[in-house]
Amino acid sequence: MKQLRAARSGYMLISVFFYITGILYMVKISASPMISCMVSGAVLISYGVVKILGYLSNDLYCLAFQYDLACGLFLIVIGLIDMGCNLRIREWLLPALGLLILLDALLKIQTAKEARDFGLQTWKRILIASTAAGIFGAMIIIQPFSDPLEAHITVGCGLLAEGFMNQLTVMETVKLNEKKEKEKDFEE
Repeated sequence: MKQLRAARSGYMLISVFFYITGILYMVKISASPMISCMVSGAVLISYGVVKILGYLSNDLYCLAFQYDLACGLFLIVIGLIDMGCNLRIREWLLPALGLLILLDALLKIQTAKEARDFGLQTWKRILIASTAAGIFGAMIIIQPFSDPLEAHITVGCGLLAEGFMNQLTVMETVKLNEKKEKEKDFEE
């Protein structure tokens, strides 16, 4: 149960990081490219660890974390590449971010479908949030903007949508069995 609580908290923390990053990106605060690569690599690795922790937890519904082993490993590898290659891969960072958001959104759309089959009434909210995140992810990949400000706003919105989608999915599908946890603590 502690592992599940840690995974849920980790997802919430990562969501907050996506919110902060999205807002900072929209107001176009620039950082050195080297710092951006190192920070994004560290965040990807952290996100990967949280996803693996979620996958290995004992989730009551088994919905939110079902695809997180492969995603977590993928994020860790991409984070290590980002930190190791730094500026050589700078031009690929935004399309890779869009791909990441799109992939996560598509997996969450499948989670919404399975939540519906499971009988959860909140599946529509997960589907809407996932669809919105997927649209922003696709827009980040194809970069249809000539104005850099439009691109910054789109990337910022994509990061906000990713954070909201993750937070909503975890809040709606990861249920902690408080009664069971209290009984276990009492026995110890």
